[in-house]
This record gives sequence, C-alpha cells and structure tokens, in this order.
Amino acid sequence: MRKNSPVDLSLFLLIAKIGKTRGLKGEFFLRSFAETPDSLTNFTKFYTLASDLMEEVSLEYIKTANSNIVAKIKSIDDIDLIKSFGQRDVYVLRSELPQLEDNEAYWFELVGMRVINLDDKILGEVDVVNNYGASDILEINPQSTSNEKILIPFIKNKFIISIDKLKNIILVDWEEDN
Repeated sequence: MRKNSPVDLSLFLLIAKIGKTRGLKGEFFLRSFAETPDSLTNFTKFYTLASDLMEEVSLEYIKTANSNIVAKIKSIDDIDLIKSFGQRDVYVLRSELPQLEDNEAYWFELVGMRVINLDDKILGEVDVVNNYGASDILEINPQSTSNEKILIPFIKNKFIISIDKLKNIILVDWEEDN
C-alpha cells in the first residue's frame, strides 16, 4: 500500500464502501455505488481515506457471491487486519473513468449544470442527483424566487432531451410548474 498526501478529493470519485468481513482470510463485502457492480472490475487502482491521507489499496480480487460483492486486499490474510478497513469509503481517480458517449454524463458532472426546458426557460441548476428506488432524480435549485426544489426524473428521451457538457446545459421536457 502506498500513501499520497495532501488529499485533493476533487481528483477522486467515491465508488464503493467496505462493509463487514467475510470468513477468516481477510475477505470483506463491498457495497458498490457504480451503475453495475461489474464495472468495479474495470479499475486497477483503488484508494481509501485514512485520517487525512489517501491510501492506495491493491485488491487481489473482486467477485460476486450470492448476489453480494466480495473483495480481498492483497497482503491482508487475517480477519483482524481487515477489520481496520471496515466502513471505509473506496475511491477511484476521476481521470481513470471510462469516456462516455455524447449526450451522456456522470452524476458528478450534472451537478451545477443549468437546466433549460423546451420553451427555452431556465428552470435552475442541478443541486444533486438522487435515487429513491424507481429512477434517478435531478434536484434543481429553481431560477425563480420559489424556494421549492424542482424534481425531474432522469429518464432519457422522455424528460431528459440532451446533455451538453461543453455548454453546461441539460435540455428537459418539463414545465416550470410541474
């Protein structure tokens, strides 16, 4: 494991969380925040934040076991040693994220984008993207003086018409008073 400092979290993306231990040989459950758990295997370098240092961890493997994700850190073969990693967040470098197609974006790229409807009315800016179970939801800080956030389901080709990262704009099929 290699340590880097100082930590600039804007360079990293939270992708998973280390959960409970599994067995006695250093395995642990991994809670993925990626769109598909399989996408974790696309990365070779993972990092955890320990106090104020970002620590690179080398995973020996990531596998699926009974619909759970199980992983193991190289050189840790003991349940007591892995317990010190419990509940740590797992990060990857943003620079290592796969390139997306046109009209696609990562959640973190959507935050701060202006949202404009088909009538060319600015609805506001994306404050956060959440998922409450059914679909992703854009929470918009409204342009108007209303304090209520606008919630728009992130359903492409229905409510989300296009995403222009260069212009920092999301075009939506949504009326201001929906």
